[in-house]
Amino acid sequence: MHLQNNRISKRYAAALFEIAVNSGIVEVIFNDLNNLISFCYDNICLKDFLSQTYIGKNERFEVIDLLKRELSLSAYFINFIHLLIENERTGYLPKIFDEYSALRDNFLNILRVNVISAKRLEPEEKSKIKNIVEKALNKTVAISAEVDEKIIGGYIINIENILYDGSVKTQADNFYNYLKQGAFIYGD
Repeated sequence: MHLQNNRISKRYAAALFEIAVNSGIVEVIFNDLNNLISFCYDNICLKDFLSQTYIGKNERFEVIDLLKRELSLSAYFINFIHLLIENERTGYLPKIFDEYSALRDNFLNILRVNVISAKRLEPEEKSKIKNIVEKALNKTVAISAEVDEKIIGGYIINIENILYDGSVKTQADNFYNYLKQGAFIYGD
């Protein structure tokens, strides 16, 4: 079932993305998706409302039309949401957003990089990491930062699910394992 859900989300995201590219509104649709999802998650009852099949489609269409004015959503996006309601697929909206975001990032040559550090990154640290990655990979980099005090110092950088671990904790663990291995080999 999970694989089926991924295929559905990918198919809808790809169709929406194709329309956005052909219409020159890739960013508009991205912002519409982001705004609607943020608004729905801030209003949990609305999220549930849109995906309830026992609520008539016309009532859900009316709510979306009200949100169109409230959130300044584009006509293309409203038509897409109407299609999701018509096909009872609004529950897929978060995953469609994820898939659309990946297509958008690829189209705009954007690389998402997550940096984990022991303390909050200073702007110049963030900028330095961004410049190094951009130069190495020839892509526009968008950095998100997390703090994890357990790594003691250094950075863990996640680029397209590849971890570059330069944390003090990992270096200390590796050194400990090396010493432990050496003690075993030499009998001390």
